Order: sequence, then C-alpha cells, then structure tokens
Amino acid sequence: MNKATVNMTNWQLYVYNDDYSLSGTADHHPSLGKSTYISRTSPLVSYQFDDDVLTYETQNTIYVCPLKYMRTHPYIGIVADYIKELTHRGDKSECILDKIIAATAKLSISETQNDVFLNHIIELQKRGQIEIESMMRQEEQRLIELARNYEDCVYIEVSNVGSGSLLAYHLGDYTGVVQPELHSGMFQDSVLYMKYESEDDPCSLDFRYFPQGLQDIMETYSWSDNIKRAVIKNDTGYSLKFNKIDIFMGETVIFTPDGHRQGLISPDCHNGKSCLTIPKERVKENEDS
Repeated sequence: MNKATVNMTNWQLYVYNDDYSLSGTADHHPSLGKSTYISRTSPLVSYQFDDDVLTYETQNTIYVCPLKYMRTHPYIGIVADYIKELTHRGDKSECILDKIIAATAKLSISETQNDVFLNHIIELQKRGQIEIESMMRQEEQRLIELARNYEDCVYIEVSNVGSGSLLAYHLGDYTGVVQPELHSGMFQDSVLYMKYESEDDPCSLDFRYFPQGLQDIMETYSWSDNIKRAVIKNDTGYSLKFNKIDIFMGETVIFTPDGHRQGLISPDCHNGKSCLTIPKERVKENEDS
C-alpha cells in the first residue's frame, strides 16, 4: 500500500509509557484536508532522521517533520514536574525521538544552557518561523487574487467540510481572509466565518454553515447581505453538496443568496438580524399608515 506523505509545521513529539505520538499542522492530509491541526497521529511504526528532518511513519501516513518547523512554545499545559522529567530523557538514550523530546522539554522551561542540540534547533527555528509566515502570506494572497475575479463574494477552497477551510473575501473595495471557527451547538455543530469592522478594514461579514451527513454536506444558515455570491471550489477527494447542489471533485460553483435558507433567528454580526427584526416592507406599511 502506498502511504500518503504529509509535511508538518508547528509539530511536536509526546511520550507516555514509552508510547510516542506526534501532533502538528498538516499541509494537506488526504483525509483531513489542507492546513489541518492533528492533535494525535496513529501509533508510530518506524522513523528516520536525516539532515535535520524527522520522518515519522504511522500505519497509513508518512509525516515529514523538519526541525526548523518544530513548535517554538511546546508542552503548554503539561505538569511542570513531568516536563522536568522529560528533560533527562535523552541523557542515556541514543534514540533521536528521546533527544528531540528532551530538547522540547528544555525549551518549554527555557533551560537552554550547554545543550548543543537544543541550541541548534533554536537557530533552525528562527529561519523556519520566517518561512512559515511567508508561506502563509503567499497562500492568503493566492486566495485573495482568486476572490478578486468575482464581485462582492466570499471564496472558499473546501478541503474539510467539518472543520472549515480558509475564506477569502472581495467585498466592495476590500479584500482579505477569515479563518474558520468551530461552534459546538446544543443540537448541531457549525462552522463560522465572522469579521467585524476595524480601523484598518471597515469591512465586516458573516457567513456560517452546518456540516451534515458524512461531512460532505454544507447548509448555510447565516449569510450577510453584503455577500452577493459564494464561490465554492471542491478541493476534497470526494463530491460534496452546498445548499443541496452537487459540487464534484475539482469543480468550482458560484452560489447566490437565493439558495440560502435563513434560520428563524440569525446570529448575523453584519446585519444584526433576529426574529424581532421588522422586514423593510412592513416598515414601509407602518410609515404609510
């Protein structure tokens, strides 16, 4: 079986009872989509370490983890005594995983003196963080340029329905990107894209959907009035539905608010609508009377 190869950033290793695990951001996981945070991979099968790059193989996936892209603030929220214990893990072990874990633990408590390997990692990280920021800016700019092709739109290359993908907008004279937020609702979870006005960018927007079925259905329930079209590209490995319309793999479809079904109470941060909002037609009737 050919295993998928996934590049990792902001990654770190964990160990408990000599069982290793890996977390980090995957560039494009075949099942989880682009730029997806993985809190724990499946169990380790094998590993290699060459030219400051750890190759971490699990049952189904090969994760490529350059030291320069290792997390700069690791082991947040872990008991201090356990972190101190981990700093000694590489004292007698020749295993590179143990050496990386010991270096990570020392980095967490700023114990960097006289550790050649750790200081080598820190120097690599300085360059790596610059590269990560550059890659993020390039990806954001790429999406913005695609959004510029459409007026008053939001543009999403959907790689993961359940957790959401980066949204680019072109609304009036303003462009930018919005990260998805996950909301755990009482009856159903949802993916939120919300942007409020600021001094730098007075544009605001509100766009939300329910992921349904086997994470291949998107049903919008909030769509602010300034968004005239939603441009959706299917970047998953399967067909999906957006507001009951099929989008095949690799296909891009333009949607208008006509196919959007507004809920009884809208949480819209742009329009501020609710079940108590008086429709414009009703307001005109009242004025005439």
